[in-house]
Amino acid sequence: MASKAGNDKATVKKAPAEKKTSSFYMKKMRAGLADAGYVKHEAWVLPENRGLLKQVEKQLRQPVMAGTFKLEEHMTSAEKWTLDRLHQAFQALDEVASKEITPTLVQGAEQSLKLEMNEYGGLPIHIAVVGEQIIVDTVLVDVDSIKDVARFNDAVLRSRELFPLSSIGLEVMPNGQTVYNMFGALSANSSLTNVVTEVFTLVDNVQRAAEAFEGFFKKAKE
Repeated sequence: MASKAGNDKATVKKAPAEKKTSSFYMKKMRAGLADAGYVKHEAWVLPENRGLLKQVEKQLRQPVMAGTFKLEEHMTSAEKWTLDRLHQAFQALDEVASKEITPTLVQGAEQSLKLEMNEYGGLPIHIAVVGEQIIVDTVLVDVDSIKDVARFNDAVLRSRELFPLSSIGLEVMPNGQTVYNMFGALSANSSLTNVVTEVFTLVDNVQRAAEAFEGFFKKAKE
């Protein structure tokens, strides 16, 4: 009997620890904030403003006197943007911290801020400050990849209403290659929110243009 009892004890398996769901940790976090004296206030913002809202939330968790709270200078631009200031401002975005966007200052004859949109296959978006304007652009397709340039040009000229805030034009690259660029322009005094909106609008329009004009593009084997 003792031997049997020993065998029975040896075969008993310990129940696995209960796996906690993400909601458990969220409830724990909220309880901690409530215990610290914070209150919840729902806010509805544009998707591109999420990063700014989080920055404001962190500041509002600090004691402030009425009328003394001030947003970070880069949230709105009282003066004309420079590429250096834009680069610094983009570094504070959640999309950069999460690696959704990788910003790089490109030095050269035509300095620009390059944004690699990593969730879109690394699509490169270039930002340049030209006089009183900020130009946000990317290459849509090179001319040599078009089956019928005349028909494609006609289609592009008729597509104005398809791509809000964006235009398509021809440009000769430094290597001599002629390409169709898709671009948008806004004031060099625009807020960072508007600049980020322009970037994501351009990304969306590039995807729509690639689908709309797919029939004009040569296949890889051609």
